[in-house]
This record gives sequence, C-alpha cells and structure tokens, in this order.
Amino acid sequence: GGEDATCRIWIVDHEALAAAITDGFVKSLSEEGPEETKCFIAHVLLGHVTPVCCVALSTKLDVVVSGSQDGSICIHNVRSGMFIRSLHVDATTKELRESCAGNGIPVRKLAIHIDGTFVAHLLDGSLHVISINGQEICSAQIGEQLNAMLICSRSETLITGGEMGRARIWKLHDLSLQFDVDVKSHGAITSLALTHIQSQFLCIGSSNGLLSVVSRKNDSSGTSSLFS
Repeated sequence: GGEDATCRIWIVDHEALAAAITDGFVKSLSEEGPEETKCFIAHVLLGHVTPVCCVALSTKLDVVVSGSQDGSICIHNVRSGMFIRSLHVDATTKELRESCAGNGIPVRKLAIHIDGTFVAHLLDGSLHVISINGQEICSAQIGEQLNAMLICSRSETLITGGEMGRARIWKLHDLSLQFDVDVKSHGAITSLALTHIQSQFLCIGSSNGLLSVVSRKNDSSGTSSLFS
C-alpha cells in the first residue's frame, strides 16, 4: 500500500528472492546480469481515497485488509483482487460502520488471525477486534501509540508494544490484559517477533538498540499460554 491510495499484490517468480523478502533480507540480483523481471503485479486493489498506512494479509483465508489515513478499512480477496467491503470507526460515536463517510479515525496498525478476525489499532490509541464479515467483536482504549502488533494463533493472544516500553499480551476475544512485560528501561518498543519453534520465544526490539528475549511459561495443563 502507498501514497496513491492503492494496494498491490505482487507475485515473486524467483525462489531465492522470495525467501529473501520473506526473511526481511534484501539481496541485489544484479550480479546475475540482465534477465526477465522477477516480480510482477497480480492485482491493484482499489477502495481507498487517501494514502494507505498499513496492510495485513492471510493467504489461508484468501483475504487482505488495508487501512488508510482517513480511517477506511478495506477488505479484498487475495486471489481475485475482488473488493469485499469497506469499514470505518466513526470519530464521533466510536462505532464501526460500513463504508467511509470521511469521519473515520486514521488506522495505524493491522493484524489478522486465521479464525477470520483482525485487529485494528487507531490513531486515538484504541484497539478494535473486527470480523472480516464486518462485525465488531470488542474494543478497548489502551492509551498508547503502538509501533508493533502481532497475533499468536496458538493461544489466540494479541501482543502489542509501543511508546510506553511495555509488551502487553491480550486475550483476542475480549481484549482482557493477560500479561505485561516491562522493558521501558530500554526505551520505546520498536518491533516484536515470535519464533516458530516448539519452545516459543517473544523477541522485543527497543529504541536503544537492545533485543529482549522472553520465554513462554506453561500452565497447569502443560499448554504454553503466557510469557515470563
């Protein structure tokens, strides 16, 4: 997504380049010499009228969700590029509404869950859990501008981090706070990542350049649920 108020779905026809993009590592292919384009656009997604701020995609759900500066949240089909619906949270009533009437709260972050819900973090510091069918499940005012937000599908939890320097872990279905990891001595949280191994770890990047690694703890049933 970008300044032209559109989103583009790209197909990367090069195994090494696709892996590099996925890993966040950019490698120049210029040493291979001139050859056919490795990337091409499959779809241009329309629906926004102001610059796109954030995008969340799930290939399993075949859905891409995008948010823009005027508060509109657009949902498209990934494979076909078809527009599904547009939503916004009204700045006056704080209610979720279909389409964008120009009174929406700007969207800062999006994260999508495999169960068909997504979380929107808005400029006013609020979190909203919304289904891709356009129904709001819950919302909460967290009083913080977030820099990072991710969903752990294993335990249906949302992890957020921002200017307060606290990685907070919320239950996805009601946004109840489950755990709070305080790393504010390192400054604001700039990034979050979860490992994909059996013993899952939460990695927290801070503004002073330090990386904090937090491990999961098991509950009484032996299922890993929170972090310690």
